[in-house]
Amino acid sequence: MPSDYRLTDGDKASSTWIRLKAYLETRLADARIRNDGALTETQTAAVRGEIKTLKHMIALDAVRPMTGD
Repeated sequence: MPSDYRLTDGDKASSTWIRLKAYLETRLADARIRNDGALTETQTAAVRGEIKTLKHMIALDAVRPMTGD
């Protein structure tokens, strides 16, 4: 997928995106809670990777999607 991928206005207004974004935001909140728990270094790295991925997916409807970290 190109790094400058963005959703169209039609995509952003679709019921599918609205439901998917709500799901992703719920997953992000859950991952943040897990990240605050007692995890090993490896588990923490995995959860942080999940958080980063979820944030990038949620940002697909932004004018300028997230780049880098």
